[in-house]
Amino acid sequence: MNGFVFALFALGYSGGVLFWLAHALKKMFPPMRAALTAFAISATVHGVTMFFLEPEHVITALAFWGVPHLILLPALLYSAWRESKGVQG
Repeated sequence: MNGFVFALFALGYSGGVLFWLAHALKKMFPPMRAALTAFAISATVHGVTMFFLEPEHVITALAFWGVPHLILLPALLYSAWRESKGVQG
C-alpha cells in the first residue's frame, strides 16, 4: 500500500513540475518547444542527481522520476500540440 501511495505522489510531483515548467517557458518559446525544453531540463536535473546517489538506490530513484516522466510525456506533448493548434475545450 505504501508503494502505491509513493508512486501516486511521484506521478503527481512530476506532473506538477513538468506542466508548471512548460507553462513558465511558454512566455519565451512556442508551446511544443516549451514542453520539450521542460522535459529536457527536468530529466537533466534529475539525471545529474543520480550521480550523487549510492549505487543501490539508483534504480529506485530512477523508478520514482523516470517512469512518471515517461508516463506524462505524451500528455505534455498532446497538451502543447493542442495549444499550438488553438484547439479549445
